[in-house]
Amino acid sequence: MRPTKQSVTLLYLSSCNIFANLLFLYGFFSFDYNDRRTSTSNDIPSTIWPNRNDSEPWRFDTRRLYHKSVNKVVLMVIDGIRYDFFTDSEFNVYMPFSTNLIKQNRSCLFRTRVNAPTVTMPRIKALTTGTVPNFIDLVLNLDSSAVQQDSIIYQASAANKRVIFYGDETWLKLFPNSFVRHDGTTSFYISDYTEVDNNVTRHLENELKPTADWDIMILHYLGLDHIGHTGGPRSTLMPNKLSEMDNIIQRTVNYMDSEKSELPSVLIVCGDHGMRDNGGHGGSSTGEVMVPLFVYFKNKTCGGSIKEEIMQTDFVPSISVIMGLPIPSSSTGKLINKMLQILNINEILFAYHYNSKQMYTNYISKKGLMNKAFMKDYDHAVLYYYNWLKRETASVNQAHRVISLYESALSGMSNYVIGSIAKFDIFLIIVSIVLSIQVWLLLIDFDAVNIKFIKVSRLVYLMLIRWAVCVWLQCDSVLCEFTATFNLLASVVIIMFIINLGGIGRPLSTFFRLEINDFDNNLFYVLPGILIHVLSLFSSSYIEEEHQLLYHLWTGFSAIQVYKTFVMHNYTTTAKWIVSMILHRFCKNLNIIGNQWSGIYSLGDWFRESQNRIYLSTLMVIGLCSIFYACINIYRVVKNNKQFHMLSVIILILYFWTLCSVYMYRVETKEVFVPYGYNILKLIFCLHSWTIAWYLLIGCHIFIVIKQTNRNNNKFNSAVCSMIILLMLRLSLLLRPHNILVPAVLVYTCKLIQFKNWNTLTITILHYWLSLMFFFYQGNSNSVGTLDIVPGYIGQTIYDPVVAGIHIFTHTYGFPMLVYLFLVLDQKFSGLQKLCMLNVTQSCVYNIVILFFRNHLFIWSVFSPKLLYIVIFTSTTYIFSALIIILLTLCRSSTKKELEI
Repeated sequence: MRPTKQSVTLLYLSSCNIFANLLFLYGFFSFDYNDRRTSTSNDIPSTIWPNRNDSEPWRFDTRRLYHKSVNKVVLMVIDGIRYDFFTDSEFNVYMPFSTNLIKQNRSCLFRTRVNAPTVTMPRIKALTTGTVPNFIDLVLNLDSSAVQQDSIIYQASAANKRVIFYGDETWLKLFPNSFVRHDGTTSFYISDYTEVDNNVTRHLENELKPTADWDIMILHYLGLDHIGHTGGPRSTLMPNKLSEMDNIIQRTVNYMDSEKSELPSVLIVCGDHGMRDNGGHGGSSTGEVMVPLFVYFKNKTCGGSIKEEIMQTDFVPSISVIMGLPIPSSSTGKLINKMLQILNINEILFAYHYNSKQMYTNYISKKGLMNKAFMKDYDHAVLYYYNWLKRETASVNQAHRVISLYESALSGMSNYVIGSIAKFDIFLIIVSIVLSIQVWLLLIDFDAVNIKFIKVSRLVYLMLIRWAVCVWLQCDSVLCEFTATFNLLASVVIIMFIINLGGIGRPLSTFFRLEINDFDNNLFYVLPGILIHVLSLFSSSYIEEEHQLLYHLWTGFSAIQVYKTFVMHNYTTTAKWIVSMILHRFCKNLNIIGNQWSGIYSLGDWFRESQNRIYLSTLMVIGLCSIFYACINIYRVVKNNKQFHMLSVIILILYFWTLCSVYMYRVETKEVFVPYGYNILKLIFCLHSWTIAWYLLIGCHIFIVIKQTNRNNNKFNSAVCSMIILLMLRLSLLLRPHNILVPAVLVYTCKLIQFKNWNTLTITILHYWLSLMFFFYQGNSNSVGTLDIVPGYIGQTIYDPVVAGIHIFTHTYGFPMLVYLFLVLDQKFSGLQKLCMLNVTQSCVYNIVILFFRNHLFIWSVFSPKLLYIVIFTSTTYIFSALIIILLTLCRSSTKKELEI
């Protein structure tokens, strides 16, 4: 069993591209930007001296001006809560107590903006450190490690404050050994929206007693976010959950009002992130980035609903000031004025001066310029504050003028520091792009590629050139770090560069020839189409609405086929293309995505409504029957002779069994109607029986493929068709009920363009478009917020991250994999090579886009999520290519053995 030269070359080039993408990610995302400094009481300013002409500085009495102003602090984080849950009558009717406090000005409600990515771990970091976490924290969200930065948790522990915590165990991973009492709950088992919150609330009975010995209590409730993932913000479960949260707020307020301490206690209710209109989070839609900050001080008026927008990071310096703790050193937040109303004017002015000085230190460390307008405001603020201190009778209006100048300076410095947090390894990024371009050129002229061994002398020369360039440019790239690890990395990069450079011939001439003898008219449409699609990556708006461009490209191609077949009097094929267009229109309306249409009522939303359950049940039955019919037709290719008749009957029964089990599972989740004879059916077609039937099918299909003859690629075709069937059955379990008809539409479309007398490039581009279209059809988009994690927990009674990850990956990329399988079934290795070329084209162009737009306003909210999706798509294609090459090699080996016999 020896792979062919072409197979090895394709795997090598795909590996080079994956390696280049990893280099790009490492260079683009700053993995180590954290400031390890920690603030101390010495950082609290003790003097102010704005003018050297003065004889001596003004000395502060810091104990009088900066001290603990509250008795106890309760921080209640409601995971996934949106700002409009407190303000919109559709939702706040279920929170009457909190709403009345706001209306009576007994509490404050701030409109708080959070940064992308809107997932829990980076948002907790922002709430506690005051910094803006890197976008790569989105990937690291599943494996939280201890926070190395200064934080209010660290400062509270250093000041011997007793901090207790109950809720999302992410806090315990981020801040180990920081809580005197704690009880964590897992945040990933999203089908639990009751016990996960009860495990938090049950501790309140002991903690809300007069004898409680804590200073800060943190509660992180997860149930509301879990409901959002499964049913969205308008789920029928949401009213009860909002009422539950309101009752907990009332219970905490009543406890505070009954306290007999001199200092007031404070309750702070906030969200770590919000929620999309269709459920889920991670992106940058309004529902995801706008969260509430509800503040209640005992026996104090606050101001009700505050229209002014604040940043989530502003919470850190504000809570530090009222607790009398040093502001975390790397905080980028600025004080929230309304939270300081319990302080007197002298304390407020000193707090602004301290916050500005702390921000000034960060601004200087980031090499900020001193001639900016906001820095002049800072100088004026310090001068006016100094003069205000020296006057015996200074007016309140003068104090407010000083505060206004400090706020202007804080806003400017904060924006600059946040913008300079990201650092890019430009040298590494450019090297990765060069490697990708080499791979792209080699894939275009694939047949002419001749991989050769490299000369050691060339490696030595390039290593010396690398040393000279790094020393001359004084580059701080990782490629210019002369340690053993990075020397090895540089060696690998140079070896790949030499090998690829030696294999490049004259690809452009081959590209323009396009094998004229195999040319077809459809290339006049698909080549400009793929060019437009690639060029659209240069626009943030087109990235957000990429699906719209693909829909139009496919509709245009379908319309051309309708015209051509009608002119040729092939009315049967014309009818098939018209049916295809109708089905695609139906799939498009099932899930409306994209920022332009955010919040639009979709066909899927209509099916999910409780009063339309009969229609959803009907749709699901039709979808399951269509999948069953498709499996039978595809199985005919697997079994292309009359052997194994009894086994075929068993296989068809197992197909029926798995699909019935899928319907019964959705009955259990109360999404579709209960069938007649339910009590008996649920015993037969349970989820456990689905698992047994699916694994039995794997064994049956493997047996048939092994026993299959290999004339005319029968063995390979049987293996690919078996994979298509098994993947479709797996997707039928993972898909949302309203999406259950989509796999049948995919099969119908791929069959429609299969075995056509078209150019391989044409067919590959069409399958490439289909893979992306069906990715969007099921509700995915280029925003992380549309990633559906609910399928990860189907059938799980105990959280298993490996199983959940496999389920989520299969659900997200199952449709593209199905399309790829149909491509190699039709075009074999040539289609696989062209697919890799298209994938590398998109990846290479987008890396160039990221390089030029790295300072774009939407780099983290639009361009970065798309980058992650492209890298995962590329990795998926690589795994798929390796699998198909192994399969082709095995089948070729089997053919040789049969010929020898």
